[in-house]
Amino acid sequence: MMIFYLSGDRVFSTDQNAINGLYNKRYFGKVVEGKLFLSLLEAAYLVERGKIEVRDGKRKLSLEELMNLGRSKDELFDAKYLVYKDLRDRGYTVKSGLKFGSHFRVYRRGMEEHSEWLIWVVPENSRLSPNDITARVRVAHGVRKNMVMAIVDEDADVTYYKVEWVKF
Repeated sequence: MMIFYLSGDRVFSTDQNAINGLYNKRYFGKVVEGKLFLSLLEAAYLVERGKIEVRDGKRKLSLEELMNLGRSKDELFDAKYLVYKDLRDRGYTVKSGLKFGSHFRVYRRGMEEHSEWLIWVVPENSRLSPNDITARVRVAHGVRKNMVMAIVDEDADVTYYKVEWVKF
């Protein structure tokens, strides 16, 4: 079992097996100065799959404790987690899309190529403005990616909608 330690709003490990198995082979997290850092979303996913253990000092954190920590930092954590889990389970590589004004950027296979999609997670009861949608589509178009809205409904089902410019 790979051990990770809580550090603010992420977890880290210095274990070379974690770096090799999770980062080099499966593209989880980010390596900085010999440490593999995972977001709380990535950590929760890997804890749920039984791949890692997260500790706060010496105390092992449960999946529910990790989820609660994520919720305390992000009101959309549950919806983002459902989308993250769905995409990972389908075999996609999922990374932060923050610098593109989205929740995730998604790669078809590994990271040898450019990401194909920007994912914007939206709970189904959210109110959206046309300007918000337009701005996100414009950014995606400008960086040659497809804008996808991941709508999460009350039953925790995810439906994906591709949103794009149409020229007449």
